[in-house]
Amino acid sequence: MLEHALAYALHGWSVFPLAGKTPAIPRAHEAGHPCRGECGQHGHGYHDASRDAEQITTWWSRYPSAGIGLPCAPNGLAVIDVDPRNGGHATLCALEAEYGPLLGTLMQITGGDGLHMVYAHPGRDLPGKLGPGIDVKANGYVVAAPSPHPSGARYAWSGDGRFDRPLAPWPEALGRRPTASRPYLPARAAVRPISTLVGLVGFVLEAHEGERNSRLFWAGCRALELVRAKKTDGPAVYASLMDAATRIGLSEAEASRTLRSAERAPRRAGAAA
Repeated sequence: MLEHALAYALHGWSVFPLAGKTPAIPRAHEAGHPCRGECGQHGHGYHDASRDAEQITTWWSRYPSAGIGLPCAPNGLAVIDVDPRNGGHATLCALEAEYGPLLGTLMQITGGDGLHMVYAHPGRDLPGKLGPGIDVKANGYVVAAPSPHPSGARYAWSGDGRFDRPLAPWPEALGRRPTASRPYLPARAAVRPISTLVGLVGFVLEAHEGERNSRLFWAGCRALELVRAKKTDGPAVYASLMDAATRIGLSEAEASRTLRSAERAPRRAGAAA
């Protein structure tokens, strides 16, 4: 964990140690340092984050199994946090049905089979929530790979596991606070569409065990946008994604169920709106 924490610091990101999902460093006042403003002591959550190698080594020597906390705004990050347990899949499909596929960017698979989509922070206030199951982490912090998840799995950067990728700009369509008439869909704005199935098929083929259905579901939702835009035909989408799914070890029955769920999700979300 120390090596990974130092790698983030070398990349230019400040980090701090976590116990589970909370800061491992005791709060300043609990450690006997009453804090009235700047006390000069550690124990202020993600505000303690550092890129200093000596400080990071000291922390992980004290907490060798600690996870890694990655502050968002201080590191120039804005994160879309998709939680499938609370309807994040359906909300993501609804957003993309409204605006088109979101810009591809650095992504992290959480241990709970969720997704972090990491964008460049636009330098302004962002909505804290985009709908059921999707939070925006623009302030605060996220847990970074390979930190352990309560499920027993670990956070992991998608694809080849590299995090030093260019970040896409924050999608302008999601930069405004929700309106009263549409509780979780901001005002319309243009988003660059994906023009072929190649990237979506590649996204599925890169899946590791534990994330295969989630990746297939997201790819199915995005591919259906291409069909509705008349950029490809339904049978081609289904055949391409089914082939990718079976190559990564899913059965035809399981893959078909996942794609059918992706086909239904935007309609259910749209009807609810």
